[in-house]
Amino acid sequence: MPLTAVYILQVAQLYGNEKAEAFFKYSGEAIGKGSYEKIRGKPEALIIFTSREVIEGRKNVIYRSNWFKLSGNKSENIEKPIIQYLKMLVNYINNIFNIKFCIKYFYLVEVNHQDFEDCFEKIGVILRALERKEVWANMIGGTNQINTAMLTAGAYTAVVSRYYYLFQSDVDLMEPEWISKPTNENDLNLATNEILKRWHELPIFNLELGNILRDISNLFVGRNSIHIKEVENILEKYGIKRQFLAKLRGRLLEFKGDKVSKGQMFDKIVGIWNKISEVDVKDKINEWKENKIIREVDVSEIRCS
Repeated sequence: MPLTAVYILQVAQLYGNEKAEAFFKYSGEAIGKGSYEKIRGKPEALIIFTSREVIEGRKNVIYRSNWFKLSGNKSENIEKPIIQYLKMLVNYINNIFNIKFCIKYFYLVEVNHQDFEDCFEKIGVILRALERKEVWANMIGGTNQINTAMLTAGAYTAVVSRYYYLFQSDVDLMEPEWISKPTNENDLNLATNEILKRWHELPIFNLELGNILRDISNLFVGRNSIHIKEVENILEKYGIKRQFLAKLRGRLLEFKGDKVSKGQMFDKIVGIWNKISEVDVKDKINEWKENKIIREVDVSEIRCS
């Protein structure tokens, strides 16, 4: 449903809708060879973190599309209805608005959806692999453990640029329930207004928290306490003012005068970060692909042009 909303906004942007253009104004990959984008914010990859039973079709998949007359209430691989729906959606956009879209990559990543640390490791490593990409995170698509891991890994890696959420009451519906399928430019403008009214983002600042805690942890090597000025120097290195110290007070760091010692959660939090910061991302992802933790979905039906 959110991806459909993004595609509708993409069409509106290309038709010159100023609100849609403003929505994608700051979209774009990090500057580098081959990073130029003709269409700002054009979706390139879809990555879903979910359980093995969902991936392998051992749980009933319930879905419905009123736009394209699709429905399901049976045990089947989760990618089947998604590919079928996206194929119909991009063909529809092409036929009605003469704009060709596609998804180049589609990955399913198996996580233990009730284990925060497992979710954090999988999400964190993959975010590190995407550090030169523009990444958006849907914050109501998973369990509490998945969503919390997404927020935490995003704050640690400073990779996610948009944490967004869109609500609708009919959770089985594959398109937004609050807009009609647009068939002309007027419909497109009405849909754009409604999507932007309902689109919400979490104003979270990417602080590279993982690197900050790692650098502070290094100060404690061979010492039980450090001087507060040393912590301030690290914050200054990352462009953060002294006031941020208050955010670290308590379970992360304990302050006594000018002396700073570890809080009870410090080593655990740093240990979680080390799980994703010290691995070779390429090797780990190849390992997960071999073990079918990461499964690439064939998107050849959605032709790219």
